[in-house]
Amino acid sequence: RLAAESKGLRLTCDLAPNLPRIVADPDRLRQIVYNLVGNAVKFTAVGAVDVVARAEGDWLTLRVHDSGIGIRAAFLPYVFDRFRQADGSVSREFGGLGLGLSIVRALVELHGGTVTAESRGEGAGATFSVRLPVAVPQPRRHTDIVGARSE
Repeated sequence: RLAAESKGLRLTCDLAPNLPRIVADPDRLRQIVYNLVGNAVKFTAVGAVDVVARAEGDWLTLRVHDSGIGIRAAFLPYVFDRFRQADGSVSREFGGLGLGLSIVRALVELHGGTVTAESRGEGAGATFSVRLPVAVPQPRRHTDIVGARSE
């Protein structure tokens, strides 16, 4: 939030009511969101970064959309590759090692989910979508006084 405010960007967060539960490591989930939102802010000079969470069938979907520099169509298939950057020149404008999105992909996949990137090209912003499986409800087990379990 502070980084967005310092750049004069509008940052919105739209969480649907009654989002379903997911089974996830909260620290890794925070890391996923932080990397995606941090990148969106870093690559957006003017405009907005919007974060939206929705239930879609058996999935919890998180989308981070920005109005930033966008992603060239030729680079889009490689956006999640380690150490891969759209601008690899010595004089590039944006810092970083090119690991953030590969870490996001690895963490999302370890949670049984998927992550995708979309952009209509340079100057058109980008949208990153994370899908995580909804937790399967487990029947509650009750233990009686003598320790026998019942369903």
